[in-house]
Amino acid sequence: LAGYRIRYGTTSGSYPNVITLNSPGLTSYVVENLSAGTYYFVMSSFDGAGVESANTNPVSKTIH
Repeated sequence: LAGYRIRYGTTSGSYPNVITLNSPGLTSYVVENLSAGTYYFVMSSFDGAGVESANTNPVSKTIH
């Protein structure tokens, strides 16, 4: 395990924003500066060779 990728967007199934976290020991992360609306997130992990897992099931969060 080399790290994680968080993908997110405002439409379920479409995740144009990608955050790469090169910290395999990380247990939490805050996505900051999101405008009001509903966001959908998926996450994957990758190894040192760059091989990436499948995405998790999506979760959503509404920002007011």
